Amino acid sequence: MEIWHIWAIIGFIFLLIEMFTPTTFFLTLAGSSFFAGIAAYIYPEPEFKFAQVAAFVVFLPIFYYVAKPFMDKKSAEPQETGIDAKYIGQNAVVTKLIGKPGSNGVGEIKIYGEVWQAKSCDGSEIQLNTLVKIIKNESLIMFVEKCE
Repeated sequence: MEIWHIWAIIGFIFLLIEMFTPTTFFLTLAGSSFFAGIAAYIYPEPEFKFAQVAAFVVFLPIFYYVAKPFMDKKSAEPQETGIDAKYIGQNAVVTKLIGKPGSNGVGEIKIYGEVWQAKSCDGSEIQLNTLVKIIKNESLIMFVEKCE
């Protein structure tokens, strides 16, 4: 086994570690190991071992500063998940009168084939089959307003 084989094996080991711990630290070590292996392949003589170490040391910060921004890229705005992303701002149809006296103002709306309890944002009464817009959510109750 030649020394460049060892560098390649080390590089693959670092890649495996990177797959299980996505920190980009081991990715930089893997890339540097591969370049040290290339240096070992080009200069196989024992007196050129400094070329392997130099390639590893030189490419380590290069890989770190080049790969890290791409691997750590985060979106500029936070992504909404759950109820906020799926329902807030969407239109629904009133299936049970909203704001009826004696019902604590709670009615029902239907969206995506699902029935949700709903209240009017301003406390007004909203009739059956009226198109409403979901404004916010508190627990299991959607707060809605009439669509214009």
